[in-house]
This record gives sequence, structure tokens and C-alpha cells, in this order.
Amino acid sequence: MTVSNKNYLKGYHDRTKALGLKVVNSDFTLEIEGFEGMYLLAPQCPWPTTTVAGEIAVPTPLGVETFEPQQVKVGKQGQVRFMETVDGPIDQMMVDIIAKGGTFNAKIYEGTPDKYLRYKRIQDAFIQLDDADRDWENRSQILTFSGTMFYHYFGEVVEGNSGDYR
Repeated sequence: MTVSNKNYLKGYHDRTKALGLKVVNSDFTLEIEGFEGMYLLAPQCPWPTTTVAGEIAVPTPLGVETFEPQQVKVGKQGQVRFMETVDGPIDQMMVDIIAKGGTFNAKIYEGTPDKYLRYKRIQDAFIQLDDADRDWENRSQILTFSGTMFYHYFGEVVEGNSGDYR
């Protein structure tokens, strides 16, 4: 039997709304230091969170175990994707990053670099891209490079310059 009491449902609606507007997943930009203009070509990246790295099992009598948290996880990884243009700036950016030692720092904005609620700073990042799959029959998609970004996040959140980036 469903819960269909309108007052009951309105109560949940009101409590949910009171928690605030929900974040839209697409409302972010990734800005790599030294390649600031490329943020418009990065449609996917991880959103870092502060969390423990896992559990430590603690044995107790009678075969029981309890758990304690590990240290905070600062070494992270996540999917990243870039859109390439005819001039090849993403391909060149990767070559330039490698030539400068292979790592970079970046800001991941909730919003855009011009107007944002906050950003999270990541450090000593590097990207392992998969080779792109070119296909003669695929006339309906742009060329993208996808891979994994490895980075360090120490919980740094910088408040933004705008109360609303929309």
C-alpha cells in the first residue's frame, strides 16, 4: 500500500526543500594551472571528497572484530575526459605537462572560474589517458580522450566569489 496522505507527503517535500537546492552534476569546471584556457574542453573529472581510506579490523575475544578508521585518504583517482579540437590543444597540453615533469596542480570549481560557489584545490596530479578509438563509421561524435587522473586532495575548499553561479 502506498503512502498517499497529502499532508504526509507535503511534510517530506517541505523538509527536503529546507535542506537547500541540490547540486547539479554538470555545474563544474576543471582548470589546470598553466593551461587555464582548456577548462572548456574538460567535460568530466572527479569531485574530491574528504574521507577515510578504509577500515582497520581490530580482533576481540571470541572471534569478534570491531573497526577503526584508517588515516584520511589524500591519494585519489577518478575518471577524466577531454574534448579535442582540430588544432590539437589537448594532445599538446599532455606533451607539455610531461615535459614539465608530468604533474600539475588544478582547481575544480563548483561553477566556472569567473563565477563560482567554491573550488577544491588538487595537487601533484597526473593523467593516464587511454588511446582514443578513431572509427570511419562514426560521423556523429567528437574525438575525446578519456583516462584516469591521479591526484592528492587535502580537503582544501576555497569559498567563491558568487552566491549563485547559474
